[in-house]
Amino acid sequence: MFEEETPQYIPAKWIEIYHYCPRIIYFIGVIGVKERITEYMIEGRNKEEEEEEKEKRRKTLLAKRKEKILNKWIRIKVYSEKLGLMGEIDFAIQTENGIKIVEIKNTDRNKLIPGYLYQAAAYAMLFEEQFKKTVKSIIIYHIKADKIFEVNLTDEIRNHVKWTIKKIKEIIKNEKLPKTLKSKECKGCGYIHFCKIV
Repeated sequence: MFEEETPQYIPAKWIEIYHYCPRIIYFIGVIGVKERITEYMIEGRNKEEEEEEKEKRRKTLLAKRKEKILNKWIRIKVYSEKLGLMGEIDFAIQTENGIKIVEIKNTDRNKLIPGYLYQAAAYAMLFEEQFKKTVKSIIIYHIKADKIFEVNLTDEIRNHVKWTIKKIKEIIKNEKLPKTLKSKECKGCGYIHFCKIV
């Protein structure tokens, strides 16, 4: 219903997708194809939801840090006319150190994935616009790797989010298939069969 009411907005999730591969934006935003849902994807979403349920009950951040939670917002639908963006934030929390956006990802990566960072930063920008409150930082938790990354929300990160939104909108407007570099990521991509025929 949320998406139907705001068709002019692109999903913040597309920012993560763009950084994974710009071609996928063409497939979903221009052609309108959907990725095949795999058991791995279902398992990943279930793990993320389990962690989110635990987080709802916790009094400290991710049960691993001694930061006391003063206020918590869960599963917030947000949108911005200025950015032309919409999304649903997993968690926003307020601690004595300020407001933080928390994203939970079911991955075993030991390094922070840029797409996750910029997607979470987009959520932070959406939160700020809708609630008129400043977000201090972004926290991304990799469940399988049991790694927590916290990054301050800088002007450089904000500008990169805006740049990404612009690039996504250009792909959709121009209806031109972006170039892509072949990589090991292609093997696990649900859109690989589309790449083979375009």
